[in-house]
Amino acid sequence: MIWEEVGKRIKTLRYEKEMTQEQFGELIGVSRQYVGKIEKGKKLSVEQIVTICEKTNTTMNYIVFGVADPLGEINLLDDLTKEQLDIVWDILRKVAELVKAKNGNELLIKELMRQQHILLQ
Repeated sequence: MIWEEVGKRIKTLRYEKEMTQEQFGELIGVSRQYVGKIEKGKKLSVEQIVTICEKTNTTMNYIVFGVADPLGEINLLDDLTKEQLDIVWDILRKVAELVKAKNGNELLIKELMRQQHILLQ
């Protein structure tokens, strides 16, 4: 199931960051016990996934699908102004709200990720 794989990738990411479950939980705003549940396959909201991506500097493609960032170490956001970054995050929050309104529909998440991948090519 997708959530068990997501949990494994988050655990791997935590190990790569050399963090304990407690430290990782503090970083993303949850308890150590909740991190353990995530790593065992607890279903996450889009907001939680976005938070993990923001706080760990990783992509949703990696967290959700296990696809490494095709741009490697290039960060397209580096050259944006604060105003532009605010617009980008506002758009992402609105997308997360739309997905949440659809009860976290996995197919919608997959389609958004597919569209993101197409835009990056």
